[in-house]
Amino acid sequence: MIKFFRKIRQKLLTENKFSKYLLYAIGEIILVIIGILLALEINNRNSERIEKKIFESNLQFVIEDLKQDKTDLLKLKKERQRVINKTDFILQAVKKQNVLSASEIFNNSEIMLWKSFDIINNGHERILSSILYEAIDFQPIRKKIRKYKLVYQRIKDLEKKLNESVEEMEIEMSKDGSILQLYEYGNLMNNVGEFDNTTKKELENYIIDFNKLYTDNPPMLSLFQRGKLITNGIIQTYDYFIELGEELQLEIESYLNKN
Repeated sequence: MIKFFRKIRQKLLTENKFSKYLLYAIGEIILVIIGILLALEINNRNSERIEKKIFESNLQFVIEDLKQDKTDLLKLKKERQRVINKTDFILQAVKKQNVLSASEIFNNSEIMLWKSFDIINNGHERILSSILYEAIDFQPIRKKIRKYKLVYQRIKDLEKKLNESVEEMEIEMSKDGSILQLYEYGNLMNNVGEFDNTTKKELENYIIDFNKLYTDNPPMLSLFQRGKLITNGIIQTYDYFIELGEELQLEIESYLNKN
């Protein structure tokens, strides 16, 4: 092909047809430009196709993350509900002026244990780097993702509020020693061995002053009442978060099916 064009140029030059040669040269330049543009267009389309394929693949990771978030939250929700039930058990004992054993007190004081939910963010980090994330047709999903993140922050704020309440009350009760028996019993529980009969016997005979720890202890009662209130709010937010995750998953699946 190159030899063919070279022969045409040589023929026009030898015949002194400069004007025709000039037109030919311009035409040849235009053909070269068109060829370059076509090559660029093909390359761009290939790049876009690859980018889209990667983006859609990464969206599958987002779906997996949403499913895992739901699994983790449902498990944590059960734990939170169990904590509320145990908290009610203690508060009812105080109300009825019951005397509980050391094991009953220890096992039902779970409101004092820190719990938190952490979102799985691998898929979202993957799609954020793609130019398709800011595309117009991705806007509905983008809005749901942002809402999902906002509600997650609400969860973290509530959990932090509860955990900080626990820490503050523990510090307050450590000052007057009202919580020391609970700590001592917990340490015995952690140190007991399979054949450690001495420690087991000590646990069986251990007595925690229920009145000192709960009935006559406003900071502890405040922690349980406030903790129950915040925990109920956390559970409600968990439910809303799960609902948003399911909606987001459906939106992503719809997007992938259309493409």
